[in-house]
Amino acid sequence: MIDEKERLMLSYVLSQCKGSYKVIDIDDFEDFFKKRYPKRKFDFDEILSHLDALGYVDIKFKDDKKYCLCATKNAKNLFEEEKSSKKTTKKIKLEVILFVIFVFVFAFVGAFLGTLFYNLWV
Repeated sequence: MIDEKERLMLSYVLSQCKGSYKVIDIDDFEDFFKKRYPKRKFDFDEILSHLDALGYVDIKFKDDKKYCLCATKNAKNLFEEEKSSKKTTKKIKLEVILFVIFVFVFAFVGAFLGTLFYNLWV
């Protein structure tokens, strides 16, 4: 399981690499993370090593300031599954809301007609 900072790193790697290996400078990672977390410091080596161990990125080489890496198919699948999961969740919520409205309307109509027929025959 990956946490928020790893998910953010993975999305950045996916946007930069686009299916092939790319050399990314550590300053690029810092700039990207500073936009979202201006007051926090991150250990990019730890984050990328964990993503590599999980099979989401493939690190060809690294040195003090640069990484040559690529996002794997697992990384792409992770984000695609999340998108489809969110769509399914939205669809289920919509179906539940429509069902509740449907039940309410027909319960109201049934009560109204029952009262009407009762008053006509009594």
